[in-house]
Amino acid sequence: MGKARLAHGLALALAAACSGSGSGEPRARVTIDGDATSASAAVTVVAHEVRPVGLASLDAYGWRRGPGREAFSRALAAEKKGDLAGVAREASAALAADPGHLEAAWLVAVARAKLGETGGVLAPLAIAASGDWAKWGERSLVLPAFEAFRQTPEGQGWVQAADGYRAAMADALSSALVVVARTASPRIPRPGGGVDKVEQRAELYAAGIGDRGRWVRLTRTGGSVAGALPAQGRAMVAYAAYGEIARAGGDAFIRELRIGVVDLTTGRTGREVALRDVHEVTLGWQVRGSEATLVARVVGARTGAKKEPPRVYAIDWRQGQKRGTDLPAPRDGLRIRSLSAERRRLPVAGVTADWDDAGTASAVRIDKSKKVVTPAGPASSAMIDGHSVVWSPDGARLAFATAAEDPCGDAAARQVAVHVVDAASGRSRVVGKGTGVPSPVWLDAARLAFVDGDAVRVVDAGGGKELARLAGGGGVATAALGETRACADASAPPPFASPPDVIVGAGDDGDEPDERDEPSEVGTDTPTPP
Repeated sequence: MGKARLAHGLALALAAACSGSGSGEPRARVTIDGDATSASAAVTVVAHEVRPVGLASLDAYGWRRGPGREAFSRALAAEKKGDLAGVAREASAALAADPGHLEAAWLVAVARAKLGETGGVLAPLAIAASGDWAKWGERSLVLPAFEAFRQTPEGQGWVQAADGYRAAMADALSSALVVVARTASPRIPRPGGGVDKVEQRAELYAAGIGDRGRWVRLTRTGGSVAGALPAQGRAMVAYAAYGEIARAGGDAFIRELRIGVVDLTTGRTGREVALRDVHEVTLGWQVRGSEATLVARVVGARTGAKKEPPRVYAIDWRQGQKRGTDLPAPRDGLRIRSLSAERRRLPVAGVTADWDDAGTASAVRIDKSKKVVTPAGPASSAMIDGHSVVWSPDGARLAFATAAEDPCGDAAARQVAVHVVDAASGRSRVVGKGTGVPSPVWLDAARLAFVDGDAVRVVDAGGGKELARLAGGGGVATAALGETRACADASAPPPFASPPDVIVGAGDDGDEPDERDEPSEVGTDTPTPP
């Protein structure tokens, strides 16, 4: 074959390989002669078109309550019995009932690979891995179960597509808003004795802004994320997760608080560090030059007569260890207690105010311009929530929210206003209203995000025009948390929860399996250091 003819044939093959619907099915075989004198030296690859990463909405992650639930349960039962044919059959049925069921798609791919049915692996594998690349995509490249598949023409194309998926992940994360979100309402126990299970049903996600935005899951804690804290100027976010609280001598404490970090350039999670029997933990980032260290100030549970002094640790999420440190305890950080997680920002640099014990003030002064700012609009008696005060990236504007009249009251009592202040002139305007704790977060110098009930709104900071609204499931909240004040009965729901009417006792129906209880090939989602 002449060079021109070979090039023309290869171009046609590549064009065919890149066309199609993006379903993950084989498109075209591309053959490149490695040795013109030996036909056996030819390498044949089936090109795979990279699918969009993540899912189209938060609700799409609720597949365990969807139409494929019963078939998926049968697939898990078959997996425990070692019945691969049963796994493939029932997981395929679950996937047919719900094409967005990522776990079912993964089980189908694993079962077929183990059964030697390599021709049926790519389609379900592409569904699972593109939906959650950090969890399943990277595994598919190294797990022994897929070795035979990786040697096939389709498998070779899949391996070659890995860099494309990594690039797609990096692109999706670079422009997303990190949120703590639920696909179902939380189940919070009422105060009692002994040990109580807290079902927060929350994970950390990167949510794309705009009509074409997609949701990428960042954590896989079994729904136990309580709060998160981004590192300023760094593509990292720390999270805290727990599932049980206990009481001793009237003191409520967290049995085990797990702390982890997500690398927002890859979506990969570091090794979690466990802190046991803690009354209160405050997380904060210490950024010095190119280094960003996560510091935890830990107050132990008061289980005995002796009260232990607080301890400060540096959290090594790469090795999954903690060590004592002389770094200062975090000032701007996330404080976690039983049934609450709150952002602690005071004092705020460049702002002076007479903050009260609740962290509120009737006015603030901008130090540089000497301008005094009070809440704008008819609610002149509203107080400024100091823990919501945050500067824009360029330092030209200040955002804050008013404090709710009663954070645990009805919708009207919980309503607050979000303000943006021009730092030079001191002029303030309301850019939005919300209920609960709005937690303003600057996406850039022109866009501001804040919580409004069970949604996150993105607005133009100059005029307040709504640019996007992220909603779905049981509620969402920005990763930079606002303060959550205790209700009168000391049983306030954790942040991002709906009003107290969702607090129920044990035995509530509609429970879903713990996502850590997965098929053996999936494992316990051992994290990989960023």
